Amino acid sequence: MPNSLQSNQTPLSLLLILIILSLGTYLIVPVIFMSLGVEILGISLEEFMRKIGTEDPEPPGQLVLILVQGASSVLSFIVVPAFFVKKYEESSLTSYFHSRWINTNAMVLTLGLTLSLMVVNSLLIEWNMNVKFPESLASSFDRMEEQGRLMTEYLTDFYSLPYFLMVLIVVAVVPAIGEELLFRGLIQKYLQHIWKNPHLAIWATAIFFSAFHMQFYGFVPRMVLGTFFGYLFYYSGNLWYASVAHFVNNGLTLVMIYLFQQGIVEFDIEGTESVSIWPTMVFAIIGAVLFVLFRKQFHITDNLKNE
Repeated sequence: MPNSLQSNQTPLSLLLILIILSLGTYLIVPVIFMSLGVEILGISLEEFMRKIGTEDPEPPGQLVLILVQGASSVLSFIVVPAFFVKKYEESSLTSYFHSRWINTNAMVLTLGLTLSLMVVNSLLIEWNMNVKFPESLASSFDRMEEQGRLMTEYLTDFYSLPYFLMVLIVVAVVPAIGEELLFRGLIQKYLQHIWKNPHLAIWATAIFFSAFHMQFYGFVPRMVLGTFFGYLFYYSGNLWYASVAHFVNNGLTLVMIYLFQQGIVEFDIEGTESVSIWPTMVFAIIGAVLFVLFRKQFHITDNLKNE
């Protein structure tokens, strides 16, 4: 893990600067691009938002929405962090993504770990969806969940292969690189410098990562995913493992949705219930073994020693 801090500022001040820059961009940029998008479509923003809930999405609207999401994510999670690393760390993204240091065995183990966790997480997803929140929170959470569901259904109505590939890039490739750079590469690192406790930093970052997505009926499984990505980065010191795991988690779901819509497979990944408890336990054990093997691929017992 990149541990050196070249800036004269404290880790806490750097962390605050990073969060303000990235999340500020993420809040402002979509408003600007969405305003331009609806202007091109010749409709009002209110009318466009109403169309998102329709059963028959229109390709021009889908293109505007996915392009807005893509531009916002690239600027917030890749461009801004890259600027931050250049200006405040006097470094480059290659200090986080070490292409020459990829361990083939570790990468294969990462794939196996990700698939195992996806099975285990299906049980957590079903449990979290049925959590009863206090009435004071439930109405807001329900509304955010419904908005997220409508948005997802709108974007994943794949009317062509090129559109599917565009969604794959925006929903799987960009987050795999950008979100891992921001959350694991930078936020997790700075929290580790502040608290001197890598495990606390990993879990705190995972909680922040899950809360950022604003879907609380999926909070726990997303937090578990974030923790998994965090430990991949902590033990390897290379963001490529966490990024590949993130891509597989997001991308495999999109691929299965596309294949189901095309009639190529009968398995509906969105409508299928979670795996029963015993197969889940088997995959949990497999995942635990693979994680131990993954850790043994690297000679890192405590990254704090490198500070």
